[in-house]
Amino acid sequence: MAEPLALRVGDSAAGVPASQSGGASERQVIGSRIAVRDAEKRYGQFHAVNRINLDIEPGEFITLLGPSGSGKTTLLNLLAGFQSLDGGEILVDGRPVHNVPTHKRGFGMVFQSYALFPNMTVTQNVAFPLRMAGVDRATTERRVAETLEIMRLSDHANKSPSEMSGGQQQRVAIARAIVMRPKVVLMDEPLSALDRRLRESIQIEIRDLHQTIGSTILFVTHDQGEALTMSDRIAVLDAGRIVQIGRPLDIYRHPSNRFVASFVGESNLIEAEIMQKRGTTVTLKNRAGYVFDAESRDAIDVGRVTVLVRPERIAIANEPTASSTPVIVTSAIFLGEILRIEAQMEGGDTLLIRCTDTARRPLPDIGDRLHVSWGPEDCWVLT
Repeated sequence: MAEPLALRVGDSAAGVPASQSGGASERQVIGSRIAVRDAEKRYGQFHAVNRINLDIEPGEFITLLGPSGSGKTTLLNLLAGFQSLDGGEILVDGRPVHNVPTHKRGFGMVFQSYALFPNMTVTQNVAFPLRMAGVDRATTERRVAETLEIMRLSDHANKSPSEMSGGQQQRVAIARAIVMRPKVVLMDEPLSALDRRLRESIQIEIRDLHQTIGSTILFVTHDQGEALTMSDRIAVLDAGRIVQIGRPLDIYRHPSNRFVASFVGESNLIEAEIMQKRGTTVTLKNRAGYVFDAESRDAIDVGRVTVLVRPERIAIANEPTASSTPVIVTSAIFLGEILRIEAQMEGGDTLLIRCTDTARRPLPDIGDRLHVSWGPEDCWVLT
């Protein structure tokens, strides 16, 4: 068992802010390597998990992202040992775990419901795993004190859960999950019950915690913002399968199909025909005759395709340019830091536009005529 780290969330093992840390190679890594091989879980004829393969590196933060029923929580439950495989295997540091009971896998676990003992103080809740493991009193007290310091809970040590906010209770649940310094931490929708501001704050704390403790973390969520904020890699699930896995920026900019493009972030999906191909750049024409260039994979064929354009990548102007096309504003909302505009292209396609230049661009009126454009680096041809 690794020695506890005398650090707090927001610090890193290298002594620099976590946001400046370059990843697992610059921090102490205690995490396990996990390999999922052809994992299956069936309920009658329904495949909740359908021959999933997944390799997770030691100390990596992987998010399982998908809608309800996609199989993400079922896969986490298979890893935890709450459910048994109907096919395939799961290896932790090269060893199969299908016959290892949950309590002997040594994983830390955090759930949506905090699952704290209401009759115990914060200190007693966090100490519980150590007591169950037979750790001596002196070591337990030291471990608990250090863990409360990491989670910035030292001032709440003697409180009961009922005296704490939801965010504080979730911090206690996380502290209890990491007090044994587990090699693997499983988190199942831990932030879904919190309000938006608190959720965003704890997202950063969990990311920094990962830098601090170096465990392998598997995080389940349906919230793409959480996945993009915290993950080293994201595995997007749909209908029991992983449909794409990659770094957050790659998933966002280069989704593998329409489902990923629509589920991860806001998107404009435009039907167009490929007119010409030059390496990974193609020239396209939409049904209204607007001609534009886009990036694509090498293997794309000439024909009709769907093109992704993210709302924040669309440039707008009051006057036409050589590369623009006209649109009519159908909705315009001021959201403080952005303008959210919906507009209709000639031919009927509706565009969502997110404009961040709110200081110099006034909110347009419904019915206004604008001119929009985007470059090849701003859009992506889906397969």
